[in-house]
Amino acid sequence: MAQRKGVLMPIIALVLGVIAVALSFLAYSQRIKAEDVGSKKNGVCVYPSSRAYALGMVAAMFLLGEQIIISVATNCFCCCGPRFPSTCTAITSIILFVCSWITFVIAYIGLIYTAMHNKSSYLAKAYSGNNGNFCKLEKDNLFLGAAIWCIITIILGLISYAFWMCGASNKNNNYQSRYGNSEQGIAMGQPHTQLAKEQY
Repeated sequence: MAQRKGVLMPIIALVLGVIAVALSFLAYSQRIKAEDVGSKKNGVCVYPSSRAYALGMVAAMFLLGEQIIISVATNCFCCCGPRFPSTCTAITSIILFVCSWITFVIAYIGLIYTAMHNKSSYLAKAYSGNNGNFCKLEKDNLFLGAAIWCIITIILGLISYAFWMCGASNKNNNYQSRYGNSEQGIAMGQPHTQLAKEQY
């Protein structure tokens, strides 16, 4: 059961992460471009509707799910996770785990921010009134940056989980090697006791 969980959890996290990245690139292709902005009406720019907003928000939710799965799989380390000895494997796993959360925050905020700036109603309110000779738009390549941060987050999370599993297996092996022989010695002593009882 534990082995199945150890394989299933990162697979689920990877699938969610891949979906988040795919939706980020799809949102980039559906973003509002300067040439898509309609002609002005009463000096106000007319922004078209775009699916980039919905795609970006859904991508952020899938990325959040991926990060939660990784956190649950590793038992959040310091919260309720197993106490590993201060080995290079455990320290590396924790460092990568923290870095994955940092990159996740960057990617998550980037997706939300870019999605909001591809919503026609938001743009109409943010740039209401006379916009001058041109219609304002945010940088249209922000979705690409968010997608790259998503990829970095997924890689760091999965590598952190791999190191965590390696540390957990090493701890189990040390426990078995330390206490396994004493348990076997007790088991081997039982037949001699039964033989002595039979003689009397």
